[in-house]
Amino acid sequence: MRLFEEHDVVLFDAAMGTALLAAGQPAGSGSEEMNISSPETVFNIHLENIKAGCDVVTSNTFGITQLMNRGEKDSALKIIGEAVRLAKSAASGDGPGGRKILACLDIGPSGALLGPIGDTGYEAAEEYYLAQAEAGALADADFILLETFADLEEFRCAARAAKKASGLPVLGTMTFGEGGRSFMGASTEDLIRAAREESLIATGANCTLDPAEIVPIVTDLISLSDGLPIIVQPNAGQPVFADGAAVYETTAHAFAAGAKKLIDLGVSGIGGCCGTTPETISVIRDIIDRRQK
Repeated sequence: MRLFEEHDVVLFDAAMGTALLAAGQPAGSGSEEMNISSPETVFNIHLENIKAGCDVVTSNTFGITQLMNRGEKDSALKIIGEAVRLAKSAASGDGPGGRKILACLDIGPSGALLGPIGDTGYEAAEEYYLAQAEAGALADADFILLETFADLEEFRCAARAAKKASGLPVLGTMTFGEGGRSFMGASTEDLIRAAREESLIATGANCTLDPAEIVPIVTDLISLSDGLPIIVQPNAGQPVFADGAAVYETTAHAFAAGAKKLIDLGVSGIGGCCGTTPETISVIRDIIDRRQK
């Protein structure tokens, strides 16, 4: 798969969780079950992102590792099959302008402390990631995206398992604070080293920070990358709470202005994390298309 060679900048999709909440999913409930209970809702969200101009749709599976960690493995694997099928089905036609759309399996962290200080060992976590990657490959995902990891060792564990079980290309991002480290202390240099040693085809940062706040992180990653493609998926700022709901106040156009700076820095891929919408993707698509004229 020549993902980054065939695009000036690969445009990923917007936040699935944000879209599901807007579609009426109750706050605090798991979105992954909606692949089975409301597949048309998930499918239409993929279509909206494709119409907005993304090159990649991401399966609605971010929380599957957490389901497995709660002992719901059989249910989790069934959900993965349905989620990838929905993403592949939405991506089966050409996107606007005849672009080929890819569908990736999204894998998130366990949400638990691992190793000696936690209740789950890295060996158990690796089994979760092996099973997810195998299920994604069986459902014909085009590649695997690991995202929002804070624990470097868990990130490495997931990367090794994904490659071993699937044979698919694997990309991986961690989430960093403004101080330049993940919540578990990993640095940008740590991430680049891990990505190279685990043979990822791209790495980068997502979540937590908005496009302006994430610039120093991306600058560091690019300076350290030595040609390894860097991808970024910032938040639409931090949420404020109104009437019991999280509201993201960064508009699509404000997000896009920050995204342009990230593109100018030289990222190979960009998309949106929490609070972003297909409108966000549409205005970024315009930026990318103008660069190509």
